Amino acid sequence: MAYYVWTQQGATGDLQSVAQKGLGKVARLYHANGLDLYITSLRDGTIHCPGSFHYIGLAFDFRKASRVSRGMLVSTLGDDWDVIEHSTHYHVEYDPK
Repeated sequence: MAYYVWTQQGATGDLQSVAQKGLGKVARLYHANGLDLYITSLRDGTIHCPGSFHYIGLAFDFRKASRVSRGMLVSTLGDDWDVIEHSTHYHVEYDPK
């Protein structure tokens, strides 16, 4: 069975290569759990807080899924990533310490 990565209309912009790789890891995790990945925000708009990593292409948002937990995402992405859980989506940003 094929699984897909969907992008919400209006979610636009290029991610930096490290964020593209992180998004690929998230997509593989979703697909391994039998899920499509639905991206809700990339490097788009002006709705993010000042200083948001979205504006520099180091953050992306995607819908939550019942079979993928925050812990699974943290384990998949590693220590250089922040994973913030919201009620409907995850916000993920590359932020090495």
